[in-house]
Amino acid sequence: MQDTPMLRGLATLREAWLQASSDPSRRLLIWRLPANASRLLAAFFEMQRHDEGRDTPDYFLRIDTRYELGFRYSRQIKQDLLERYLGSQDELREQGVTLGWRGPNETHPDSAAGVIEVLESFAEHHGAHLRLMAAVLEPERYFPGDGFERWVSAALNAGPNANLRLVLVDTQEDPRWQPLLEKHAGVAALIGADVDMFGIARDTAAQSTGRGPEVLYRQLLADLMLLIERGSPAQVVTRAERAQALATRNGWHDQQSVVQMMVAGAWLKHGDHAQAITAYRGARTAAESARLGGNAAGADLVMQSWFGEAGCWLTAKQPERAAQTYLQASASAAAIPHPMFQLEGQRMAGWCQLQAGNREVARTQLLEAIRIAKPLSPADRKTTTLPQALWDLLLLQDARRCQKLQDVAAEYVQASTRVFGDAESSATALGPRPARSALDAVERQLDAALEQGFHRAQQERERLIQAGDEFFRKIVAVGRDFLDPGWNGIPAIEHPLDHEIPVWSEPPAMQPLPDPSELLQAASAARTTSPTTAGAALA
Repeated sequence: MQDTPMLRGLATLREAWLQASSDPSRRLLIWRLPANASRLLAAFFEMQRHDEGRDTPDYFLRIDTRYELGFRYSRQIKQDLLERYLGSQDELREQGVTLGWRGPNETHPDSAAGVIEVLESFAEHHGAHLRLMAAVLEPERYFPGDGFERWVSAALNAGPNANLRLVLVDTQEDPRWQPLLEKHAGVAALIGADVDMFGIARDTAAQSTGRGPEVLYRQLLADLMLLIERGSPAQVVTRAERAQALATRNGWHDQQSVVQMMVAGAWLKHGDHAQAITAYRGARTAAESARLGGNAAGADLVMQSWFGEAGCWLTAKQPERAAQTYLQASASAAAIPHPMFQLEGQRMAGWCQLQAGNREVARTQLLEAIRIAKPLSPADRKTTTLPQALWDLLLLQDARRCQKLQDVAAEYVQASTRVFGDAESSATALGPRPARSALDAVERQLDAALEQGFHRAQQERERLIQAGDEFFRKIVAVGRDFLDPGWNGIPAIEHPLDHEIPVWSEPPAMQPLPDPSELLQAASAARTTSPTTAGAALA
C-alpha cells in the first residue's frame, strides 16, 4: 500500500491505541487529540470495522445514542446493538464469523451494569475474531447535568472484564472528560498522539505526484491553511502572493478570489479590519471576473465576499456600514438565486440597523426578510434564519415582553432538569439490577411531570403573547403561519414526548391572533399603516 501522510497519521493512531489498550487494568480509555484531528480519528474507528482496512485485532463499536436518563440510555444501547447485529448477518457470514449470539434478554437490566453484561457477552461470543471490544461512547446529545458521567462511573463499577474497553473522545481544546479521568485514575488512561490535520494536508500536497501548475497550487494552498492557523498575516500575504501569481498566469479567477478570502480571514483573525475589507473587495473583483467568464462558482464567490466584508464592518463596530453591505450580500444571493442567504443578508441588515439605533429602518429591513420567506415551502423556511428574523422584530417592538418569554423557557428547562434528576435518582435507588416494572413506573411519572411542565409553559407564553400589542401579535401569527402552528418565540419549547397535537394530554394553549397579511405585502403598501408603539404594560 502506498505510503501517504494520511496513512502515516492513521498508523500513529493505531500505535497509540495498541499501546494504551495493552494494559488490562485500564478499562476506560480517553482519546484526546487536537480538534482538527477528529475526522482522522473517526476514519480510524471506521477502518477497524472492515476487513480490507482493519489493522488492529480489535472491534470498535461506536455508540452515538443520545443521553437523557441512565435507564433509557442503557435500554437504547442494547436495542441498537441487537439491531446492528441482525442487520449485518450477511456481512458477518461472508467474513466467516460464527453467528448465533443471543443478544440482550430479560436477564440484562436497563442499567449500566446490564449494558456491560451485553457488551461482554458480545465480545466473548466473537472472541475468536477479536482481542478487545472497544465501546466508543459518543452521545449525540446530553441532557443538562452530570447524568452521563455518573452512568460511565456505574459502568466502570460493574467491573468490565479484560476483553472490554469503554472509550470516550474529547479534544485538547475541550478536555471535557478530565473529571472522569481523575475520578477513575486507577482504571482510566489518556490516549494522545502527535497528529495534526493541517500538517497532514501540507505534507499531502507536498507529496503530490505529477507536474504542472495545479500541483504547485495545491501545495501553496496547504501552506496557506497552515499559516492562517499558526502564522502571522504577513506570512500569509507573502505565500498568498505566490498563489495569486500562479492563479493569475493561468486565468483561474475563482482561485484568485479564494486566495484573497483566505488573506482576509488572516487579517480578520488578527483584528485588522481595514486590511480584511480590502482583501474581501479584491476577492470580489476576481469573483466577478470568474462569473462573467462563465465559472459556475463565480456568483457564489461574489456573495461570499459581500458577507465577509459585512462581517468585518460589524466586528469593527460600524453597524450602519455593515447593514449596507449585508443588503448587497442579500442582492447577490437573490441573483443566484439562493433564498436562504438572501433572507439572512436582509435579516442581518435589519439587525445591524437595530444595533445602530435606527429602529424604523430596522423594522423595514426585517419585514422584508419575512417577505422573502413567503414563497418558500414550510420545510425550506425552517432551514433559514426566519425564526430569528421574527424574534428580532418582536424584540424591536417589545423587548421586555420578549425577555418574559425567554424567562418562561428558561424556567421550563430548569424545571425539566429537576424532573429528570428526580427520575434519575429514583432509578438509581433501584440498584444496578432494577426490575423493568419499577422503571416503567418511574418513566410514567417522569412523562406526566414533563407534559405538565410543558403545558404550563405554553399557557404562560400564550398569556404574554395575547397581552402584547397588535403588531407583536401579528408577528407571532406569521410564525404560526410560516413555521409551526404552535410557534411562540425563541427558544422554542418542543413537546417533551414529541407527540402530535391530537394526542397531547391537554388542549393547545394557542388562541386566535390578528391577520398578518398586511405585513406580507410589498414594502410600499405595508407603509400605509405604522405599528403601534411598544410599551403596553406586561400582563
